[in-house]
Amino acid sequence: MVLTSETSHTFPIPFPYIVLAHNQRYPSPYGRHILSSDVISRSFHPDTNVLRTTRLVLKRGKVPRWAPRVIQKIDTTWVLEESEIEMGLVEPDGITPVREAAPSSSSAAETADTEAASVPPSGIKRELRTRSRNIDRTEFMEVFEWQVFRPLPEDTLATEVNTLSRVTSEFGFWPVSHRIEAFGLSKLPRSIEGARLGLQFVADLLLRPSTSAAFLSSGPLKPYQFDPVPSAFSLRIRARLDEARSKWAEHEHGISPGEAELREIAESERAESRRRGWRYGPTQEEEREDEEARRRLRAWRDRWAASFRQGRTRFRERVCAMTGLLCDAKDPAAAVGAADPGPEPRGPAP
Repeated sequence: MVLTSETSHTFPIPFPYIVLAHNQRYPSPYGRHILSSDVISRSFHPDTNVLRTTRLVLKRGKVPRWAPRVIQKIDTTWVLEESEIEMGLVEPDGITPVREAAPSSSSAAETADTEAASVPPSGIKRELRTRSRNIDRTEFMEVFEWQVFRPLPEDTLATEVNTLSRVTSEFGFWPVSHRIEAFGLSKLPRSIEGARLGLQFVADLLLRPSTSAAFLSSGPLKPYQFDPVPSAFSLRIRARLDEARSKWAEHEHGISPGEAELREIAESERAESRRRGWRYGPTQEEEREDEEARRRLRAWRDRWAASFRQGRTRFRERVCAMTGLLCDAKDPAAAVGAADPGPEPRGPAP
């Protein structure tokens, strides 16, 4: 079974800016799930004035909990996007390519009328066509999306986009595949709306002058949080502290200043990675410390178990000596001594 969805939208932005924004739409605040976008091929065909581009986009997505465990472990997917930009450029002699074909039949006339409706009065056809699909996890779900951007004939400052989406799944039996297709179709409206907002956001930034305060204060990217430049006094203090730390390490552990500096750099990198939430593998020293901690824990458990056994043995011996109970059968002398305590001690003569 195949599920489809068709939507349309009008941007209050001229078509050239929409095309430019479409090529520069990543990164943006509405595309945080986009991890990378790379152009793998681009070619221009002068006979048709068409620019063809192929991109490879890596996206991060969420998989439903009821999906198979093999699919749940994969949280990223690759998307292949192909786009064609037909800008309707002028001919080398400076004449615009006006269509002059005369229809010879009714069907040809209808085709000519349809094409004429999409061509502006100037005779230049401007259109952006995109086609995208995921190239991995296709056995679970495959999503196709076609988009066509055209300038409105009645308003040259607006651009219309028509989006057609198709979701297919051949995973398992029909109820399972139908549920997967319904899940993918339910996620499409939010995804399409986010893509529209991101495209309009970038187009608005392109329409503004680069020196505007709004562009400089809130751009589409989050700048890297560099540490502030310390003062000269702070640099001198840090240098003295580093020198003292190196001498102490050399005296205490027999480490050369170079090794101490390398250890300090590694420690600062690990601290920075922990602060930013990055994954950082343990070093050999940390592995040795972890092994020493585990060894100490095992030794403490052994001492505690030995102390517990010793206390239990002493308790049994006291109970055996006083009451004759809990005597160990493996020690016949203790059992006999407990059963026959001997003659009672005589008190002092009256």
